[in-house]
Amino acid sequence: MDLYQFNRRPLEQRAGIVMKHGTFLAIRHRSQYIISLYYINQFFAEMWYEPRRHEFVLVRGLRDRIALEPYLAMIKLSDII
Repeated sequence: MDLYQFNRRPLEQRAGIVMKHGTFLAIRHRSQYIISLYYINQFFAEMWYEPRRHEFVLVRGLRDRIALEPYLAMIKLSDII
């Protein structure tokens, strides 16, 4: 599965794919969200979790370094890609 195919799936399917096939890399907090970064084959995925609602509100695939900027101090991309 490529990034385009991943992002076209419904939220629940994307979350399941990340949980089953993703490698956890980092976690950060933003406002009321807990955001986790995972690596899946050829792309990264962010999972936005809202603790008050006890649910994922966003799961999106990422590939470019700009989207990974908040994580660069926490991970070494050379170890992954």
